[in-house]
Amino acid sequence: MEICKQALAEVGVSLPSILLPADGIDLHRFSVIACDQFTAQPEYWQDVEDIVGDACSTLRITLPEVYLSENNDADINRINTIMRQYLDKRLLVDIGETFVYLRRRTSAGVRQGLVVALDLEQYDYAKDATSMIRATEGTIIDRLPPRIKIRSGAPLETPHIMVLIDDRENRLMSLLADQKEALECLYDFTLMKGGGHSTGYRVDAPSQLLEIARILKGLKMQGGDNFLFAMGDGNHSFAAAKA
Repeated sequence: MEICKQALAEVGVSLPSILLPADGIDLHRFSVIACDQFTAQPEYWQDVEDIVGDACSTLRITLPEVYLSENNDADINRINTIMRQYLDKRLLVDIGETFVYLRRRTSAGVRQGLVVALDLEQYDYAKDATSMIRATEGTIIDRLPPRIKIRSGAPLETPHIMVLIDDRENRLMSLLADQKEALECLYDFTLMKGGGHSTGYRVDAPSQLLEIARILKGLKMQGGDNFLFAMGDGNHSFAAAKA
């Protein structure tokens, strides 16, 4: 496994420690959309509140930006307290270090992705960056302090960060799709409010990890400038994590 981790580190990637809801928790109510969505539609978040009720949910451990104000200290303290309660009550279970291959079926088709941990030291949001991970839009420094404050003291991270790779031949996702039937299914449920259907699979076999590292290394080399990951969404959250 050490060889796998070294190969992945060369492309700025590592295996995250994944926590999933314990058996018996309603995944439909547990999973909500990213906190920076529908910021101009408070009625959306009120609907989510009504759906979640008193259930264990990521709604309780994130701060929707529709509610973001100059002083959210009370909200942040409440969120951190609930995070610790979820951990203490074992409502969230550590399934170990693994990638998660995800498939989200929507009315527009199937979206695929791979949940990984990225090396923050490889990220630079400057316009002239030459790093392996780069921003695709300007990073507004004034937006970072609230995100940094939210993370201070938080025992859990629920990132909504999406990065893109230039895999024109679809090597990575086709590899995972071809192996799907042999992978352990971690979750399979319908998202709320027309979000589609989400399925996640464990990806942690050494042979799989080495092949993923090989594909990513090839993608990094194809441009000749060390550029591999483009920040598609969540660049401010990623920058705040780096800070």
